[in-house]
Amino acid sequence: MSKQRNDHLLLANELALGLVTLSAVVGMHRLFINGSYRGPLVAAAIVAHVAVAGLRRARVHLVPAALITVALAVIFISWTRFPDTTHWLLPTGDTWTKAGDDLQHAWRLFGKVRAPAPVENGFLAVSVAAIWLIVFVADWAAFRVMATFEALLPATTLFVFSAALGGSGSPVASAGLFAGSALLFVLLQRTSNQERTSRWASEHRAQGRWSLLGTGGALIGLAVIGGAIAGPQLPGADEDALLAWRDLTRDTPTRVVRSPMVQLQTRQVDQTNVELFTVQSPVRSYWRLTALETFDGEIWKSAYRTQDANGELPRELDPASQTQTVHQTFNITGLRSVWLPAAFEPRSIATGDDHQPADFDERSSTLLVDRRVDTSDGYSYDVESAVPNWTGDQLRGASQEIPQSIDRTFTQLPSDFPQRVTDLAEQVTNGGDTTYDKALLLQNFLRDGFEYDLSVGPGHSNRALENFLFSTRRGYCEQFAGAYAAMARAVGIPARVAVGFTPGIRDPNDPNLYRVRGIHAHAWPEVYLGEYGWVPFEPTPGRGPPGAGDFLGVQESQETANGPETPADQVDPNQDLGINDAPNLETGDTPNLDVGNPGGGDATTQDDGALPRPVKTAFKVAGILVLAYLVIVPLVLLAQRVSRRRRASAPADRVRLAWRVATEHATDAGVALPTYLTLSETAERLATAMPSTADAARGMAFTMERIAYAEETPTDEEVAGAEEGSAAVAAEASRRQAVLSRVLAHFDIRRVRQVRPSRLVATQGLS
Repeated sequence: MSKQRNDHLLLANELALGLVTLSAVVGMHRLFINGSYRGPLVAAAIVAHVAVAGLRRARVHLVPAALITVALAVIFISWTRFPDTTHWLLPTGDTWTKAGDDLQHAWRLFGKVRAPAPVENGFLAVSVAAIWLIVFVADWAAFRVMATFEALLPATTLFVFSAALGGSGSPVASAGLFAGSALLFVLLQRTSNQERTSRWASEHRAQGRWSLLGTGGALIGLAVIGGAIAGPQLPGADEDALLAWRDLTRDTPTRVVRSPMVQLQTRQVDQTNVELFTVQSPVRSYWRLTALETFDGEIWKSAYRTQDANGELPRELDPASQTQTVHQTFNITGLRSVWLPAAFEPRSIATGDDHQPADFDERSSTLLVDRRVDTSDGYSYDVESAVPNWTGDQLRGASQEIPQSIDRTFTQLPSDFPQRVTDLAEQVTNGGDTTYDKALLLQNFLRDGFEYDLSVGPGHSNRALENFLFSTRRGYCEQFAGAYAAMARAVGIPARVAVGFTPGIRDPNDPNLYRVRGIHAHAWPEVYLGEYGWVPFEPTPGRGPPGAGDFLGVQESQETANGPETPADQVDPNQDLGINDAPNLETGDTPNLDVGNPGGGDATTQDDGALPRPVKTAFKVAGILVLAYLVIVPLVLLAQRVSRRRRASAPADRVRLAWRVATEHATDAGVALPTYLTLSETAERLATAMPSTADAARGMAFTMERIAYAEETPTDEEVAGAEEGSAAVAAEASRRQAVLSRVLAHFDIRRVRQVRPSRLVATQGLS
C-alpha cells in the first residue's frame, strides 16, 4: 500500500511538472499575434513529458535517454511542422531543406519584427525544439537528481524570456498560473522527498501527507490570488521599468504612433482645405508615407525596424525598372504626425538641420522623424527618389517567381478570412494569364462596379470587407485599397497597402510647387511583380497616379473639394486654405500602428528621457551582464553537481557524496560544522540541530567511519541508507532555511569554486 501511495505521489509530481511547462507555454501569448501557437506547443509539451517520463520509468540511463529524446523530438517536429516532406513517417532530405528554409526566414524576421510576431512555421519549429529540451532537463533535475528548484529553472527561463520580450497584453493571469503551478510542484516534490526519505510521522504518514498538502495548497492559493489582486495595485506597478529589458538589444526604445490608414477619412472630411505640406518637384507623384504589410482581420498594420537616415538610403530590393531621378523639397506645416512623405522610392535624404533628424525603414521604404521628435511639422528636407517608368508590356513579362521572403509576408491572410471573398477574387482574376493581368482585372473590377463615397464609416476588417464587397459596394480609398490587397493575397498575389497623398494643387506662381491638403490623403495597393519590384495599382474610382496611363490604363486624377478632377493643376489655387481651423488629430479613439511592433497604442511617442546616451548604453550593458549572470551561474552550479554525482560511481564514493551533500545543506541552514570535528561529532552536531534527522546522520557517520578506518566496502543496503539519510538531512535543512536564502544560493558565484568546511570534513582522511 505504501508503494502504491508513493507511485501515486510520483505521478502527481510528474503532472505538476507538466503543468509548469504548460503554464510557461501559455505565458508565451505576448510573443505572438494570435493564439494559434498554443495547439502545437501544448501538444509538444504533453508528448515530451510522456516520452521522457516513460524513458526514466523504464530505467533507461541518462545518455541513452538523451539520444532517444533527441530522435523523438526530430520525428515529432517532422510530423507536426513538415508533414509533407516525410517518407514512411521519417524525415527526409526535403525535411531538412524545408526546415532550414523556414529557420532562415524566422531568423531574418526575428531581426526585424518585435513581439507580438506572426506565428511562422520557423518560430514554431524552434519553440517545439526548445520545449523538448526544457522538458528533458526539468525531468532529469526533478526525478533523477532530485533537485526541486533546479527543475523549475528551464520553464522559468522560458517564462521570463516571454515576459521580457513579449508585446502588449496583461501578464497577470499568465504569471499567476505559472506561479501557482510552480509552487504546487515544489509542494508535491517536498512531500514526496519527505515521505520517501525521512522518518517523520512514521506512524501516521498518510495524515502527515494530507496535512502538509492541505496547508501548502491553501497557502499557495492565497499567495497567488493575493498577488494577482494586490500586485497591479501596488505603487509604481504601472510605471515604466527602471531598466527596459525588451530594448536591451536595440539602439533606441520602441515608440507608438497612430496609423496613417485610420486618419484618411478625418483628413479628407474634416481637413479638406487644411494645407499639410508643400513640395517642390519637377514632376507630380503620389507622395507616399508608408506601406502596411500585415492584415490581422481587423486592421492593416506593419512592423518596422528603423535606422538613422542621412544621405544615401539602403534598399531591400533592386528592381530592374528604368527610373528617373527626381529631386523634391518638402516643407511640412500641418501634417501632425511622425511621417516624412516622399515620392516612391526614396534613395537619399538631407534634412539640412541637426535639429531635424530622420529615421528610415528599409523594408517598406518609410521615412520618419527621429523618435526624440514628436511631429514632422516644421521639417524642411530634400529627397531624391528613383521614380520608375513602366509600360504594360514590361510588367506583363515580369517573372512569376515569388521570393520566399516576399511570399511569407505579403501573401498571408488571417485564418478566419472569409471564403466567399476568396471565391470572388478567384472569379474576378480567372481570365488573367500573368500576375500583372490578374492585378489589372482586380483593379478594374473595383473601379467599374463600386462607388466612391466618403460618408461610409471607417474600417477595413473582415466584416467591413464583406459588407463593402457584397452589400453596400460603396466606400472611399481605405476600403478600396484594403479590399484590393486582401483579394490579391487571396489568389496568391503579393500585395500591401500604401498610404500617402495625391500630388496636390499646383501653385499658379511656381509650376513646380504643389500644395497638399487634407482632401488629398489617399491609400492605394502595391503589388510585387518579379524583377520590377513593388508596383502601384489604383482601384479607387476617380483616382489615378501620374504617368499611370502607360501601365494601369487610367488617367491621372485626384480628389478636390469639388470632386475628382484631371489634371490636378486645374483646381482653383485661391480657395481658402483654413490653416488656422485645423482640428486636433490627436483626438479620437482609433486603432494604432506600433513602429517596430504590430499592435496598438496611443498617438504618442516615448521620449528618450534626460539621461545621456553613454549612461543609457552603460545601463544596457549592465543589464545584459546581469541577465547573463542570472542564467549562467545556476547552470554552472547544476553542471558541477551533476558531474560530482556522475563521478561517484563506486559504492564508497556514493556514500562519501551522500555525506558531503548532507553536511553542505546543513551548513547552508546555519548548522556550524567546524573542520576539527570528527565524523561522529559531526553527526551528533547534526542530531542536536535537527533532531528529526538524528538516526539518518548517525547512520551515515557509522558507514563513513567503516569506509575511512576499516577500509570496508559498503553494502548496497548501506549505500541506499546513506543516500536516503542524505536526502532526509537535505530536506530538513531546506525546510529550516528561508526561501529567499535558498533562491539566492542558486546564484551565489562563490559556490563555483568554494570549498566549504563541511566538504573538508566529508573528505578528511578518506582520500
